[in-house]
Amino acid sequence: MTDWDTSPSAARTGTTDRAEQLAGLILAFARREGMKAGDRLIEQRLADALDVSRAPIRLGLKALEAAGLARGEPHRGFVLTQNPTSGAARPTLAAVSRAEQAYADIAADVLDRRIEADVTEAELMRRYELSRTELQRLLDRIAAEGWIARLPGYGWRFAETLSSPEAQDQAAAFRAVIEPAAILQPGFGLQQDVIAKLRQHQQRVLGGELDKMTIGEVYQSGCEFHEEIARGARNPFFVESLRRVNSIRRLFAYRSFADRDGMRRHVEEHLRLLNLLEAGRNQDAAELMRNHLQRPLSSRLP
Repeated sequence: MTDWDTSPSAARTGTTDRAEQLAGLILAFARREGMKAGDRLIEQRLADALDVSRAPIRLGLKALEAAGLARGEPHRGFVLTQNPTSGAARPTLAAVSRAEQAYADIAADVLDRRIEADVTEAELMRRYELSRTELQRLLDRIAAEGWIARLPGYGWRFAETLSSPEAQDQAAAFRAVIEPAAILQPGFGLQQDVIAKLRQHQQRVLGGELDKMTIGEVYQSGCEFHEEIARGARNPFFVESLRRVNSIRRLFAYRSFADRDGMRRHVEEHLRLLNLLEAGRNQDAAELMRNHLQRPLSSRLP
């Protein structure tokens, strides 16, 4: 049993909200990638980055077009008409920031045991001042990440084990094994254009972009970097395993990712890692990766 409105008008509203949310996610991705006005918004690339099919991506692109931030061109698809860092982009990005803040609030309450394990949708709507559509989107996301599940009949239950110190330690230990191992695989390698793209992004983050990013964008940026490195092993099991643990650890990672000074140190290590990989010093890169993953992001964490 749920309290969702399933009327045709509610369905239309939900579709519109979904399109606007995807427009914000596309624009946030474009900002992370350093895209400018005139750059193409390639559907498949966006679908892969946002882990959705191309159909909802088209909804988001049309919403961007309606907002004057993109336009469709013959034989080119959609292109940006405004820089993602411009004032014109702020209202569209604001929806992403609002959703990320609500997500972070829920995560913090779960971590600090300020909320019961069993909750109802009505309770969550009141507590976090969310609409039905906003809450449904968040619950779908959190359920996909594995730290909440629908109860039989009514309500939801947070998975307490995923917020435990033991789970955090286990996730860190797992990554400290598989990520250096990926770098040491025979045939590991990254194309020069991949290294250049990763380096440019990390330099943009250090150059001031970090202060403009939501905690969710900071976290996603780190995940994308580490997954791209793992992809160099040319073994899909490394990437899939890393994606799984990244999804699960998002809950407790949000707290440490709020430490921007710690994040800057991590980004600086990312750049050193790229330098080692570019020089073919894979053994040194694997050792740096191991130390990087075992070092606490924030000195303020227990």
